[in-house]
Order: sequence, then structure tokens, then C-alpha cells
Amino acid sequence: MTAAIMLTLILNGQQPFIAHPITADTAAGGWQQIAVPVRDVFEAAGFTVRYREWGDRTVDISGYEGEADERRLVQYGTLYLDRPEARCQEYLATLPSALESIDGALYAPAIVLRIIGGGDLVADLDAGTLRWDLQQGAPPALAMGELMADLPRWLHCRVHVEGTATGPGGEPRRPATSIGPPAPGAWAVADETGAIFCTDVYVAGGLFRAQDLGFEPGQRVAVEGVVRTGWGGLPYLSQAKATPL
Repeated sequence: MTAAIMLTLILNGQQPFIAHPITADTAAGGWQQIAVPVRDVFEAAGFTVRYREWGDRTVDISGYEGEADERRLVQYGTLYLDRPEARCQEYLATLPSALESIDGALYAPAIVLRIIGGGDLVADLDAGTLRWDLQQGAPPALAMGELMADLPRWLHCRVHVEGTATGPGGEPRRPATSIGPPAPGAWAVADETGAIFCTDVYVAGGLFRAQDLGFEPGQRVAVEGVVRTGWGGLPYLSQAKATPL
């Protein structure tokens, strides 16, 4: 039996005003049960939301840091009005349901907040809240073993790792597979507890193109990137920025 309830948004510990309610279906399971008004919630978090009605009909969501002319684009995502998908940089996720227009607002499954915005997303149906804690400040520094031991906790979050770069497509601690690395232009970094693929790509003309790495295989590097799962379910760091140590 379906029972629809309304949830209060708690954003970074605060309760912002949003014009349309967050809804939950207590008869459904997982994130499929929660729908958020896209513009209301993303704009409350400081993102810019734009609709495109030509070509692929999409909702483009961008996040910035800094102020005025010095703002720097740090996150960019796309929702599609004609299919249940969400894209963030090279990462493409299938959503549990398509977007839906309700009372003049466009709604999407709540998981889009985690995919595009990152951070922690916790629903408490008994308390009637949806808590979204965006990452602020420096990302957490993790050993590879810590990251892999609790992958669901860090999925779609930005993290910091340090290790030895193994070069494009190289991952000495994982047997070769027919699918290759989990993302375009992937290289890898390893420490004594494990290893992970990394990629820093941009999309041009529908093609993925790898950026110059700026370091040599065998160098120790510090890497910041967003934790994703790629081809074959292998984890990797998206939008990874490496600094030689």
C-alpha cells in the first residue's frame, strides 16, 4: 500500500526554504522512494540550474567556488528529460526512475544529489528528514585500503590519496581483463595498502580526451578525485588532479 509523506531538507545542518516539497513513498524501496524538486534543492545548495529545450532536452547543473569573475567551475552535471540518466563529467549513471513534472516543478530521484553534488545523503523517514551534507574544505586523506574497505561511504565524494603513479592504463595489482581500465584515459596510483585507477578527462565533440598527466610513471603523487565506479564495476577517481610529491 502506497503512503506518500513529505520530508524536510537539512542542508549542511540548516533547513533552507524550498518552494516545493520533497516526497517519499514508504511502500517503495531504496532511493526510488524519494523524489526531490531539482531546481529548489540544487539552488538552495548554491548550484546554477538551466533548462535546455533544443537537441537533447536536458537540465544542466553547475557548481562554482569563489566569487564574481574569479569563480571556478568545480562540478557539472546533466539530467535528461527523455530518459532516466544522470551525467557528471565522464560518469553516466542510470537512475531508478525518470524525471517527472509535479505541480509545476521537475522532480528527480534523490540519488541525483549524491551523483552530481557529492557529500553524504541520509534519509530518515521516521524523523521526516532528508539530510544532505556537502563536502566543505579539504577532502579527507585516505589510504587505498581505507577507501576500498568502505567504498559505499566514499562513492561520489572527493578524496585525497597519495602513492606511486604506475602510468596510463597500468595497474600491477589487478590481473588484466578484457574490459581494460574502468574509465577513458585511466592511469593508476598505488600505496602499500592497495591501488586505484584515476582519470582526468574532458568531453569534446562527443569524444573523451585525456589531459596531460604532468608526471612520469614511478613518481610519487598526491591525487584528489571523485570516487566513481566504472566499466566492470571497478572503482576509480574521476576528475583526478595529481601533484608530484
